[in-house]
Amino acid sequence: MKNILFALLLMLAAAAARAADPAQARWDAMSAVERERVVENYQRWKAMPEARRAELKARHEKFSALPPEEKQALRERWKRFQKLAPEEKAKLRERFKRLNEMAPEKRERFLRERRDRMEQRQERRERRTERQERLEQRGERRRERRR
Repeated sequence: MKNILFALLLMLAAAAARAADPAQARWDAMSAVERERVVENYQRWKAMPEARRAELKARHEKFSALPPEEKQALRERWKRFQKLAPEEKAKLRERFKRLNEMAPEKRERFLRERRDRMEQRQERRERRTERQERLEQRGERRRERRR
């Protein structure tokens, strides 16, 4: 009888410890496939050189500090990137690599000029849309007058 009580106490203590540890609760809730993926990721992490781990940790901290809207925008861009054909992904990776290899001043100038061009294009699109809307409204008014 004492052994059964002792076993029950041990089980209760283990359950309480699991309940107090959110990571354990998440682990317990995972499927076998998810657990396997977590273990594989952990093994890859441990096999990485310390410099690479530090770089990834810094990138994670930078991402975590972003406002929710920016995080969501980045997630959506990542999803779009994932849907691209392998050739398109390779082109974008090469462009990104070249961009990162630029001197900081040159990269900033390039990005500023690109941003300016994109804003100008957007403004032209908006003006074109406004013109089209005005023309459509005029056409509707003319049609109404003819009736």
